[in-house]
Amino acid sequence: MFRKFKRLFMLNSVFRTIFLFTLFYIIGMVAFHYIENASWLDSFYWIAITLSTVGYGDLTPKHPLMKILIFPIVLMGIFVFGSVAGMIVEEQQARLRGLKKSGQKNHIVILGYNDASDATIDELIDKFEITLVDDTIDINPRVGEIHFIKGNPKKEDVLMKANISQAKSVIIALKEDSDTILATLAARNLTDAKIIASISSMENIRRARTAGADVVVVVDALAGRFLASAVFEENVVKFFEDVSTGREGYDIIETSARDYAGMKVKDILLKEYERKLLIGIVRDKKLQIKPKLDEVVKEDDKLLFIKKAGE
Repeated sequence: MFRKFKRLFMLNSVFRTIFLFTLFYIIGMVAFHYIENASWLDSFYWIAITLSTVGYGDLTPKHPLMKILIFPIVLMGIFVFGSVAGMIVEEQQARLRGLKKSGQKNHIVILGYNDASDATIDELIDKFEITLVDDTIDINPRVGEIHFIKGNPKKEDVLMKANISQAKSVIIALKEDSDTILATLAARNLTDAKIIASISSMENIRRARTAGADVVVVVDALAGRFLASAVFEENVVKFFEDVSTGREGYDIIETSARDYAGMKVKDILLKEYERKLLIGIVRDKKLQIKPKLDEVVKEDDKLLFIKKAGE
């Protein structure tokens, strides 16, 4: 027991600070109560003011023995509050530099920091807590907004620090497809969460899905289509630019069809037209765009609507 206490006292600064503070608090309060014949309330108040080095002066020791005891008590107060300030700074620096584990749950884990992941954070920051994992930057790029883990996103021990097993979704936005596939494999070994992987080459789609990605986004191919469309369908590109963000303009949302089960598409269109426009049904994992007006919605379906962002 003594060995365990000694080890904790020597190696754990938090335990050492709390123990010394409590010890001197009790000693000071008891000493002031008996030596100065003060009430327990006054003794409690006096030691709090003394240890904090505030020293209002409304209660002061008069007995010579108490005047001697006050010196180590004040010195301990300076030590304790200095230690607390140091621990706070150390904690902030550790969080800033990505050295602290994430305690988040039902959060979004993003692997890799670049323009794409930064835009992803902008879209999700109002809805979810976010943990970013990256080894190319040294400090948290979004201090106060997200949790940052400094480390290789392809290593399982690093992903465990991001509490990936408790995540809602994992978004992989690494520069190289090979890194993305390895990170997908590592993530899938640790979580059942939805994994969304960003891939540059069409030939790597199957590999990413085999590795465990639930959704694969081919960024370069998608960008190429938009560039081509902009040549002769400029407003089509503007439309997708508008609905691809949920922060302003219009947004495409996916909702459960539970509240609309048994209704026909035309009835939903009329009922919801002022608030949102039905554009598709997902049934048995297949998307039906512009469903037939007489199509009856089932409880297990998912519906796609266009609505004003933020509503």
